[in-house]
Amino acid sequence: MSKEERHDFILVKIKKERKLVMTDLAAELGVSEHTVRRDLKELSDAGLLRAIRGGATLRSNLPFDIYDRNNLDVMEKQAIAEKSITLLKDHQVVFFDGGTTTQAIASNIPDSLNLTVVTHSLPIANILANLQNISLIFAGGAFCKSSLTMQGQQTISTFEEIYADVSFIGVCSLDPYRGLTARTREETAIKRVLCKNSMNIVAATTSNKLDTLASFLTCRASDISYLITEKDPSDDILQPYAAQGITIL
Repeated sequence: MSKEERHDFILVKIKKERKLVMTDLAAELGVSEHTVRRDLKELSDAGLLRAIRGGATLRSNLPFDIYDRNNLDVMEKQAIAEKSITLLKDHQVVFFDGGTTTQAIASNIPDSLNLTVVTHSLPIANILANLQNISLIFAGGAFCKSSLTMQGQQTISTFEEIYADVSFIGVCSLDPYRGLTARTREETAIKRVLCKNSMNIVAATTSNKLDTLASFLTCRASDISYLITEKDPSDDILQPYAAQGITIL
């Protein structure tokens, strides 16, 4: 099998299985692990997958700009939002990370709920400002145009001063063995504080972000309290996350 044929085989397989093990690939392709390692590096360098120790995983390829993501997976995000609202109770303190899925959750909060919400997301602050029973704390800082959120030390300091009952974390990539990861240091720094200062960490995400990997670690999968997707909790793709002790909704 030529190198090009191996590369095609690897790309088809990873799109189907989402992650690959080097030893299994070597056996299937009938080549050495050294050859597979070189193939994975070339494909990783080309941005087609992410080479990791012992194999490869899908690279998160969702649009970076929030304007591009607003119209993606609308029905799935609504289903996630409806599940997420069941975690909210009167008089809770709730952190809202930025993102289109967390925006969908905020849009579904009933006006009857009495909550204190802390967020650095302009769209979420705008949504919640219209709810009479929401006490809103906005974490200001340096404005990031691509995410419509605030970033930097001022933002972090606001979150550091508060402890939350629930934290809804925007998900870039999530893997059961490598944890919750994000694309930039700036957003990761904020996500880490939200996780550290929350009793319950909620990863609310469409399933296309599962079993993918980004560059910067936010938290381990075992740190997450709830994983909420559009899928039924019994779906096979969710079982490795349940095995990490995460409650699946």
